[in-house]
Amino acid sequence: MDNTGIYIPSIDAKDIYLSAHYIEENPEGYNLKLKDGQYNLRKFINTLDYSLDLIELKDIYYRKFRKHDFSFRIKKHDYSVNVINLTFKYSVKEWNQMNKNTFVRLGYDYRELTFEDGIAKNSEGEIVGIKTNEKIEDPIDIPKPFVKKQVNIYDKKDKSIVKEIQTQYHKKGEPKTIKTNAELRTELYKDGFICNGIKYCRMKRSTGSARVGKCLFIREDLYESILKFSSGSLKYNQGDPIDLAAYEGYIALPSSSIIDTISIKPENILLIDDYDSIFNEDVIETHDEDGWLKTTEKNCKITNTIWDGQSLMDISLFGDYSEYGMLLLRNLMFKSCCFNCNIQQWFKDNNITDVSQLNGKTRATRIEDVKLITTPNSIKYLKFSTWDEWLDHLYSDFGVVKHDKKTHFFGGRLVQTHYQLLNTLQMSKDEVREFLQESLDFAQMLRDRPEVVRYYIKYPDIDEMSPMDKPMSSKNDVVYNLMCVNDNFTKTKYYQEFLIDLLRSYYKNLKNGHIYVNGNYSTLLGNPIEMLQQSIGKFEGKSQIGIGNIHSTRFEYNKTLLASRSPHVTIGNIWLPYNTENKLIDCYLNLTNEIVCINSIGENVLQRLSGADFDSDTVMLTDNEKLIRAAKRNYHIFKTPTSFVSSTKVKRYYTPEQQADLDIKTSVNKIGEIVNLSQELNSLLWDKMYHGATYDDIKELYYDICQLDVMSGIEIDKAKKEFIINNGKELDKLREKYDEFVREYEENEEGELVRGKKRMPHFFSHISKQKGYYNPDKKHYCKCHTSMDYLQTIINGFKIKNPYKKDWLPFVSILDNSLFRTSSINQKQINRIYSILKKYINERKNIFAIDSDSKEERNDKANKLKVDLIADIESETIGFSTLYRLLSSLEDKENSQIKNLLLEVLYLCGNDSFNKAIIQSKNEILQLEGNGSDIKLFNIGFKITKKQVNSEIDS
Repeated sequence: MDNTGIYIPSIDAKDIYLSAHYIEENPEGYNLKLKDGQYNLRKFINTLDYSLDLIELKDIYYRKFRKHDFSFRIKKHDYSVNVINLTFKYSVKEWNQMNKNTFVRLGYDYRELTFEDGIAKNSEGEIVGIKTNEKIEDPIDIPKPFVKKQVNIYDKKDKSIVKEIQTQYHKKGEPKTIKTNAELRTELYKDGFICNGIKYCRMKRSTGSARVGKCLFIREDLYESILKFSSGSLKYNQGDPIDLAAYEGYIALPSSSIIDTISIKPENILLIDDYDSIFNEDVIETHDEDGWLKTTEKNCKITNTIWDGQSLMDISLFGDYSEYGMLLLRNLMFKSCCFNCNIQQWFKDNNITDVSQLNGKTRATRIEDVKLITTPNSIKYLKFSTWDEWLDHLYSDFGVVKHDKKTHFFGGRLVQTHYQLLNTLQMSKDEVREFLQESLDFAQMLRDRPEVVRYYIKYPDIDEMSPMDKPMSSKNDVVYNLMCVNDNFTKTKYYQEFLIDLLRSYYKNLKNGHIYVNGNYSTLLGNPIEMLQQSIGKFEGKSQIGIGNIHSTRFEYNKTLLASRSPHVTIGNIWLPYNTENKLIDCYLNLTNEIVCINSIGENVLQRLSGADFDSDTVMLTDNEKLIRAAKRNYHIFKTPTSFVSSTKVKRYYTPEQQADLDIKTSVNKIGEIVNLSQELNSLLWDKMYHGATYDDIKELYYDICQLDVMSGIEIDKAKKEFIINNGKELDKLREKYDEFVREYEENEEGELVRGKKRMPHFFSHISKQKGYYNPDKKHYCKCHTSMDYLQTIINGFKIKNPYKKDWLPFVSILDNSLFRTSSINQKQINRIYSILKKYINERKNIFAIDSDSKEERNDKANKLKVDLIADIESETIGFSTLYRLLSSLEDKENSQIKNLLLEVLYLCGNDSFNKAIIQSKNEILQLEGNGSDIKLFNIGFKITKKQVNSEIDS
């Protein structure tokens, strides 16, 4: 089976409801088809990922219909209408917005209406459609909330000149709401809907989709079979009591996107007991009290489940993945990060020769069959049924979600910091400047040296130039491949424009706090030797690695490192572990540089890392001395934020109404607001300390920031757990508490103090512009004495030396023109290609002009449009002379709009004609190779060599 996903339709519940409530009978329900009977592929913007669910769904479909048409293929992509994604963003109103300027009365199909002079009427002459904000020749009285309005139309060049006065219809106020979002969700969860004559019912939602309010619906005749598969035949009748949040979260596990499957037999599995390490520590404790959060500093009893979410798996089960240190696996209500381990060697070295010597449950009869050691925390099915029932219903294969990976930066040697970390470190302006120096030097290198750009955008070697018979995946791929042909390309305007964009993007990243440091993201592996000891009954609760220590092969031993997990909310989330050698771990665990072994016995590290566990959570690790020096400054002052907010067993029943209520509560996500407020308060804290405040002066402020860290954990967990406390109300309470510190007050005309702008850290102006909530009218972005504001100031003051040159070469200068023949030009083909590109540009503009679509929806539609464009251009067979003329004409001023797009698309689609023309012009170019002394980038030495594209690429 092809392990790519399938495009499925995405429809808003409002549109489903409207189609079911047309005045004229509509037994077909919502219509996904165009007038020619073909599916409207622009609706297919969501993906049903390759997953255990998808594999099973195809099987279920074939068993039921004896057909292999679960999906259909168009232009190399698969589509299916058997599953539909529903969003719940809009309520149903008496008048509903169909596009930017068109409103239609409830009960009428927009596609069936004819508009004349801004109005559409039904057969009785009633107004049922209105176009707003456009010129009306003969205005008439229209129903509320619409009004007639005189509008001045100004000259495009001189905005002070009124060109004409138009009458337009405008919306004044909101139409009456007929069904709220919540009511729509409840109704559709209960009754389902009809689409193109097929009945659909609620299938499931993933925890990620639940946070944004989305849910999958499936054609009703496939539902029972996929539910049986996902639940392991657990049977709940309507109205049965159930831990609904947990159940909904766990049956969604097989929906997770996977890259492969591996075979593990029931008799390979050993189930051992989890172990809780219980100890006392002084912490910043948050608990709920009378429905509100309360945070204080106290000595508390901490409980760490030291193997929560992890398993150990013998290397023999890794198969093609034996080079990796971990695989994140899925199966029936099973989610576990399985670490590469020499289990059989452990048994042999400890004289374990019979399964009777094992400390746990297994169906194995021979010791050599035991190859996966896990705990109840990885098997969610055990919350609902038994070990034997789980083994009886295990899927035949386990899904591989991911494995450990190097970072994308400099061959995995560098990692990027982020603003959340930097803004929790107390650094002076000089320290920030010192920290940034390598990054600013690198920007100058990018400007001056094409070989550095070549290395940066496509590490590490020219031999890894993407094969010319395969499509590229990004614009960086395109430029990298062109740079590898000959040096003429780096003298073209296309390259210079790319370089300007690259530097602009690089600066933007720097200003976001994305600074390269030596390090990586490492997957957490907790107390692995102790887990092996537990499997044979020899674990006595003692830490083998030791408190405060870690073991990472990526860094030097006997050295302090800095660790930070995401989300990183407060100073108390910074961790400074000590990296130690551990030969016992190296003997039995097959670690990579992307795995870090940590200890959580008697150590409050899991709360320090924002409620981390071992089901593939990662930490950023670095040995950057400047960051570590800053972190040590306050390390023992600010104690660890620790959550004692217990999830609540809400009395729930297995009903559509309860499912809807749970998803409504889950879909209100506050994680962004929580992190933003924490950074505002962190900036306030550092600014106060800069001006002389002591810990006692700011400790209450610190408690509140710690509370925000706990709130972020609640927000992340609420798709699978329920909590009494309301994060929205907690946020309002904290905002009100600190309003006097962050609010400017002004005197009005009567001399009274009134609320003015809200003061925000200056670096938020940069971040908010990218995220779309920059608001200088209501917010004053002022500089604080905090690391991120220093960073912004320093980067803004940095200027690259040397201006850009003006004498660019035309793009075709990289081609060998000796093969060009005027008589071989196909002008019709050139015109057709231009027409395709211009159509794409216009349609893309239209997508981003629709205000009613979310940013995510616009991006999904635009990506889908790009996929179709690539398929269209890919199908063109272009002769060399036609291609040469096509590329030559791109220098013409009238074609500037499509120049970059055409070059990108020709490469992205892997067009043979283009690839052959490019590769014929190859020549030697400079490149960087490791382990040299010619040039240093971020303290990594390189040598500069001359090389030519590998001749094998010609074929």
